[in-house]
Amino acid sequence: MKKILTLGAIAFSMALAVPVSAQNQVDIGLHRNGDKLEVHVRPQSSFNGIFSSVVFTIRWDRSSGAGLGTVTQEGPAAQFIPLMRSGGLREDGSFNYHVYAGFGISPLESLETSWVAGEEYVIATIPVTGKGDFELLNDAWTAEATHNADYYVSLGGVDRTGIIYKGLVTADEDGSVNIQPNPNHGQFTFSFSNAVPADITVEIVNTLGQSVFTDTVREFEGTYRREMDISTMSNGIYYLKIKRGETTSVHKIVYR
Repeated sequence: MKKILTLGAIAFSMALAVPVSAQNQVDIGLHRNGDKLEVHVRPQSSFNGIFSSVVFTIRWDRSSGAGLGTVTQEGPAAQFIPLMRSGGLREDGSFNYHVYAGFGISPLESLETSWVAGEEYVIATIPVTGKGDFELLNDAWTAEATHNADYYVSLGGVDRTGIIYKGLVTADEDGSVNIQPNPNHGQFTFSFSNAVPADITVEIVNTLGQSVFTDTVREFEGTYRREMDISTMSNGIYYLKIKRGETTSVHKIVYR
């Protein structure tokens, strides 16, 4: 007996036979810009379709007294992926959490925009109050099913979640200190500037207060830069302490 296919069935079969070009993953990063945080996405391939959804979480230490204001968006991002805070402030242990989510239905091309592979695009700006370290991250709290707050991205309704390529920023008033990459895998570079000649002491310590690196320079003026490799040490949190004259600043280093 012959099998008769309807036109609809034939069309469906042909659609299945047509290969669909794969869209690569999208990474996310958190950056500091004055008194604001910027959330960047970095597509691994060019894209101009529908940015269907995104979820990300920012965490900070409650004892810092710092806080986050209302998320704002500018340009096409406000239309192709409108964002809002998902629920109120959450508390767990010593940390505060804010979860953000966005959903889009408009193709980027309909807004006369597109993504280029490897470029970074700002999708949100969040004002900061007070001083503290802020992290965009996946942790045990975000991974709980009831929270469902791990980083997630879908393009055209398909999961394209990449990595968190830059998760930590500080709200320290001294914006000249730069640690890259951070988090890292034990290898990183840090730098800072000193406009007025002064004695400086640079130290990296672990969570036990043990020094793993120290350097002192007399009457230093200019830019201090150092490449570090602590990959032979235990991973975890380290602190970069910089003393310039009578002023000391502390910056967190995350070794994963």
